[in-house]
Formats: sequence, structure tokens, C-alpha cells
Amino acid sequence: MFKVMGLIQRRSDLPLDAFRLHWRTTHRGLALRLAEAGLLAGYVQNHRLDISVEGLKPVADGVPELWFTSADVFAAMRDHPTFREGAYQDEPDFMDVDDYRSQPLTEECVHGLARQDCVGLLKTILFLGTGEPCMPVDQSVRHAVQSRHSATLAFKLAPYASVQTIWWPDLSSFRLSWKAYGRVASGLLAEERPVFWPGERPPPADWRPRLQTRA
Repeated sequence: MFKVMGLIQRRSDLPLDAFRLHWRTTHRGLALRLAEAGLLAGYVQNHRLDISVEGLKPVADGVPELWFTSADVFAAMRDHPTFREGAYQDEPDFMDVDDYRSQPLTEECVHGLARQDCVGLLKTILFLGTGEPCMPVDQSVRHAVQSRHSATLAFKLAPYASVQTIWWPDLSSFRLSWKAYGRVASGLLAEERPVFWPGERPPPADWRPRLQTRA
């Protein structure tokens, strides 16, 4: 399985709540066309929470986690008619398409609860450069680390060497660990919204005709 995290910045004139609503409704339905077409094997949305944390530099307003059966399937998706006629046309309606970046990742090194048991908990996603240490996880219920995948892709890629993902029982637990970390880092606090996990049957897609305005 090949995994990619995307880094989405919302359109500059769009409030964060409006961005979140569009992504979890309209764009979700269009993205599910890719699952029905056999391209997308898993899909989770991570919505940035508007919580101020000193030293945490927000790197995105939304981070999709996307699973594919291979890097080749991911690479071919951009030119597939199902993508070009659906989700691709919708992207400018809610995101800064010029700033979108992809972070290809290796399989996770995981500790703690099963991921499905963490839905609804506070989630931290840290994007780390080469040599940057991971955040302490003593207060967490689950944590995972993934390294940058070596696949060669003709897309705008994020520059990070690894991604650390952590689930917390509450905000206080995160703040205690963040204080112990004592560093500046790029990332976000997120609300995790699973659409479907790898191996699950995806929900129905939105196949209503989409106005073709983007070449």
C-alpha cells in the first residue's frame, strides 16, 4: 500500500469554517468517485482546529491521508478522467491549488491503541525536517512515525523528512507534552474525519455532472 498526505491551504477569501464544510461535503463526494473507479484505497480528512499553540507553525488548513495500491496508481490518477472531471474541477472552489503539496510516506511505525479506537480524539500532525526530533508522547494514547517515501513523482512535493502523528485523550495532555518538547515545529492540531479505511468498502460517491471550467 502506498500512502500520501496532502497539505491543503484554503482559498484566501474563504473562512476556515466554510473551507471545512466544503471539504467534508462537496469535495468528499467527488473524491469518492476515485474509490469507485478503483483508484483510491483509503481516505481520511484531517481538519485544522483553530487552537493557538505557541511554537506550532500551522502548515496547512487540511491534511488528507490517501492510500493507493501503488505509487504508479497515485501518479496516474492526476490524468484519469474520473479525477479530471470531478475533484480536480472542484479544487479551486475551496483551496489554493498553487500551494498544494504532497508528502509520500512509508508504512507507519505505530504504538498504542488501534486507529479506529482514536476517532474523535485530539490529533497532532507534525511535519519534521531532517534531524528534527519527535515530540514526547508520554501523555498520548497512540503515536506513529512515517518517513518520506523514495518514490519519484512529477508533483509538487512537501520538503519534510518524516511525519509524526499523535492522538491525545484531551488538550491538557497535549499541552503538557508540548511544553516538554520546547521547540518550534511545523504541523497542526486536527479533527480526524475518516471517510473510509483501507480494506473497507467506500461510501457512495457523488456522480452528479460537474461543470468543466478548469483545463
